[in-house]
Formats: sequence, structure tokens, C-alpha cells
Amino acid sequence: MKKLLVLAIVIRLLLMPFFFHPDIKTYNFQSSFLKKGVIDIYSYLIEKRESLPLKEEFVYFPLTYFFLGGYQIAASPLLGSNFSNWLADASGRATEDPGTFRYLFLLKLPYLVFDILIAYLLMQFFKDKKDKKAVFTLWLFNPFTLILIYIFSNIDIIPVFLVLLSLLAMKKKKTVRASVFLALATGFKAYPVLFFPFLLVKADKFKDRVLGLSAFILTLGLIILPFWSPAFSSSSFASGLTRRILEAGISISGGEKILIVPLALLALFIYFLYSKKKLGLWKYCLAVVLIVIPLIHFHIQWLLWMAPFFAILWVKEKKLSWLLVLTAISAFAVPFLYNDKFMSVSLLSPVSIWFNLVPTPFSIIQRLADPYIIQGLIHSIFAGGSFALIWQILKGYKE
Repeated sequence: MKKLLVLAIVIRLLLMPFFFHPDIKTYNFQSSFLKKGVIDIYSYLIEKRESLPLKEEFVYFPLTYFFLGGYQIAASPLLGSNFSNWLADASGRATEDPGTFRYLFLLKLPYLVFDILIAYLLMQFFKDKKDKKAVFTLWLFNPFTLILIYIFSNIDIIPVFLVLLSLLAMKKKKTVRASVFLALATGFKAYPVLFFPFLLVKADKFKDRVLGLSAFILTLGLIILPFWSPAFSSSSFASGLTRRILEAGISISGGEKILIVPLALLALFIYFLYSKKKLGLWKYCLAVVLIVIPLIHFHIQWLLWMAPFFAILWVKEKKLSWLLVLTAISAFAVPFLYNDKFMSVSLLSPVSIWFNLVPTPFSIIQRLADPYIIQGLIHSIFAGGSFALIWQILKGYKE
């Protein structure tokens, strides 16, 4: 396993400098204001929007800002004096900067740490040594996580790590500890809050539920309340996942619609409450993600939320491997067909600016057929595979 680990690290080190997605520059530009003494990044970006080269709002929760900003402060001697200019370059030609490879390598370095730690955490979901090695190897060498973390520069790797810590704490019946870890995960990205009702009910005793709820609210409150403002709510709550969950629906006249994602989540939670099956909490967390992502227009980075659960399920239920592969491939194919050059060839723009001139898959398909229909068909396959997986994992009795 040591040899496997060394090989996995080498592969990642080779990938890190050569792939660029604009998100890594955007959220690191926003986080760079920490070293200038800015604490409330949400209000600052809105107040200074007209004078800033990059005008996007900071859509993450506070811990992401402090982690990335703190890392930049620690790594500043390695990043160099021109790093701030590179972050602020809104011309679209930042990848032509000779320091790009160094910046990308250093900015992705923390991802490598959490990535490797996740491989070790996944082993703790198994007792058999053969299964431990299998999930360790699967996590480190499957192409999907390599793409999500090192090509698309996925900062969600940190809350994913904390979610796994929370689930492992629950396996040991440490409800308070699990609640704190889940609150910390939510302090980076909002999606882990969807798991908390399931975690709370999973606790054996009423006392544990009260303590767990208190720990979660207190921890998350300490993270969020100092920044609570119209700027914070409009940036973090009125965009991305929260907004899209409330968009997908079925019109029932009178301007009303049935919100299908909350409806499906409520149905899953009610099933969880009344089911007598002793299913592992991780299965319900996977079911939550398999409801949310396929039913909305999703960002490819969100697929990382389901990746560790897919690895666990692959090893525990090998008969589902073909369904997992079908679901994963279709999930990746949907954003690949977005009308966005940084979903495909332009990711290699640090290697050569000529990659920016290569037609996107969307534009190529557009010459032959309606790309949105093709997207819809593939998205339907993704949704169908997800629902089939939910049915398969909920009908079982294994932890």
C-alpha cells in the first residue's frame, strides 16, 4: 500500500500544474483580501464591486474564506510577489503568465492532503483487510476524483473530508462529535446541512439528540452569525444550490408548483423514520445527494459529494458496479456538454493558449443536432441511474 500511495501522489503532482479552471482564480482572488485585513468578505465585495477586476460575489461559507486566505498567507513566500497581480487579472489571459504552473501547483497542494486523508478515512468503513485495500485503491486511482479535484480545482474536498469524519464518529455513537464535524463541514459549504436531520435521528438516545442538535447549532452559529447580513444571505443563500433546489418543480396552476427536490427529500426522511432496516447513515447521505444533484442544473464540482459514497458502495455491493459506472459517466457527460469552454479543452490553456481556440463539444454537436436535447437525454440517464441506486441501497440490510 505504501507503493500505491507513492504512485498516487506522483500522478497527482503531475496533474496539478497543467489544468486551469477559472474558479480557482476567482475564489482565491476573493480570499486574498484576508491578508489585507478584510474580515467580512461578503459586504466588502458588494461595496467595492465597481472597483474590483473580478466582480463575482463570494458564494461559499466563512470557513472557506479563512482557510484559503490563511493558506495564501502561509504560502506567500512560495507564491511570490506577482501572485496578487495574477489573481486580479480579468483579461482572460492569466494562463499566459510564466508563474501559472507554480501558482496552480501551490494552490492545489492542500487538496492533495485532504484527498489522501479521505483514502484512509474510507478504510475505516470496513473491517476486512481486503476491503480496506480495495476502497483505498479505488479512491486513489479512479479517474473521476482525479478529474474533479485536480482538473476542476474542487475546494469541496474539505467539506467532503469533514462529512466522512462526522459519519465515522456516528459509527462510534459519538453524536456530539459527529454534529460538530458536520457543522464545520457546513461552515465551508452549505450542502452537508441536508445530512443533519438523518444524523440526529440516527442517535440512539433522546439526550444524545438534544446534545447533538445543540452542538450543531452552536458550532454553525459561531461560524455564520458574525457575518450575518443582507450581503451574506444574498451571496451564500440566494445563489447556487439553495436557489436551484427551489427552482425545480411541477406547476399546479395559480402560480404554484410542487417543489420536487424538497418533496423527494421529505419522502426519504419519512422512510428513514419508519423503516426498520438497520442501514448505515452513509447510505441515506448518498440517497440525499442522488436526489438533489440529478434533479437540478448542477455544477460538475458537486459530483465530488457523492464520490466517497460511490467508493464505499462499490466495495460493499460489487454487483452494482456497472450501475455505478453508468451513473458516474452520465453525470460527467452532462456538464461536459455545457456551453462553457472550461468544461473541456480550455482546461489545458496553461499548456498552450491554442486550446482556447478548439471548438467546444457543445458547438460541435450544435452543427448536427440540438445540444440541449442531447444534454437532456444524458441527464435523464443520470437521474434514472441515481434513482435505481437509491432503490438498491434502501432495499438492503447491510450497514
